[in-house]
Amino acid sequence: MREAAIRTTIGAVPNDEPAPLRPTPRYRAVLRHAEEQARTHGHDHLGVEHLMLAILDAGRSVATEVLQKYVDLPDLRKAMERALASEGYHRATHPRSDDDARSESTPVLLVRGAEREHAVTHWALRPASGPGERFRMMLDWSGESVLVDAPDLFEALTRIRERIEPAGWLVAVQGARSDVYPSAMQREMASGLTAFVLHTDEPGRLQEVVDILDPAEPHAVTTVAAQRAHAEEWERSARAGTASP
Repeated sequence: MREAAIRTTIGAVPNDEPAPLRPTPRYRAVLRHAEEQARTHGHDHLGVEHLMLAILDAGRSVATEVLQKYVDLPDLRKAMERALASEGYHRATHPRSDDDARSESTPVLLVRGAEREHAVTHWALRPASGPGERFRMMLDWSGESVLVDAPDLFEALTRIRERIEPAGWLVAVQGARSDVYPSAMQREMASGLTAFVLHTDEPGRLQEVVDILDPAEPHAVTTVAAQRAHAEEWERSARAGTASP
């Protein structure tokens, strides 16, 4: 009797483990449709790109409400279908057999003056035993696909931007903003997927970290050269601010 009471008391002690999350019926339906999309396209894997199609097909939701503020949803779906049908999608940019490999596809907006074009970036971590060009990124758009290798994702995005800038195109993502740049630690520890928002005379603040592939307002993005110049100026001003009494 006493032993049972002790067990009951111990079982009632609160702990720090989070309560299990309960999937909603809509969530389960989206997952089922994502699997259907993967099979329909003849894929033997389930990726974020299939989930995106499922979300777009699921009707009005919080996700689509946010997305339609930045992109035309029918155009986005067409861009996703174009990406899945592209040669780049079926190359080694989507490793599936290596446990350490990661890959992801992200819709992006290209801007050139008043022109807008929906495109998709694919990136993958290339298995490697040491440092080097560990990441591969591809841009699928109306022009010839752009494929680059780089040591981190920010550098991969930078190299893609440099390839399309001569034609006047900019990529409307956070990583192309003039006031965004990653620290050395972000490039090493987070593979350059995140970056700081830079404020003159202030060091980067943790609460102002952005994902480089998240959408950005077209007027906020700039060329690679202008972004680097701004980052260098910020570094000089930050050092001066630290040195001042």
